[in-house]
Amino acid sequence: MAHRITEDEETLSEVNVIPLADLSLVLLIILMVLSPMITQAIFQVTAAQAKKAQSQQELATPETPIIVSFAPGALKLNGAVMGSELEFVKRLSQVLAGRKDRSVLLTASPVLVHGKVVRVMDLIKRHGAANLVMLKWNTEAS
Repeated sequence: MAHRITEDEETLSEVNVIPLADLSLVLLIILMVLSPMITQAIFQVTAAQAKKAQSQQELATPETPIIVSFAPGALKLNGAVMGSELEFVKRLSQVLAGRKDRSVLLTASPVLVHGKVVRVMDLIKRHGAANLVMLKWNTEAS
């Protein structure tokens, strides 16, 4: 009953590709079923984002940035020199009150003491700024 391999018989060494073909066809069918669902979901997300925009004009005109320039003896808010920190805080609160983008750009002279710059940064954050961006001091403009 034992089967003996003779020299005339060859062993089967070919790869069976039928399971690979079956798996490929199943994956293809799954892909074909899911692709319309994915594109429909993308359209729904895009439609939801479009509804968030309140008006076409709001999309077309971005808000101008708020720029604070701090040099020895001169604290400026959007180019206007502030007489005191109190005036600066009041004006900054007014400007930030009606804005969606509450980002403030700050540039400080390199000759200022570190503590003074940190104090102005703290004032800006405490009085309504959501984001504070530090910019390099422009030596040509000073």
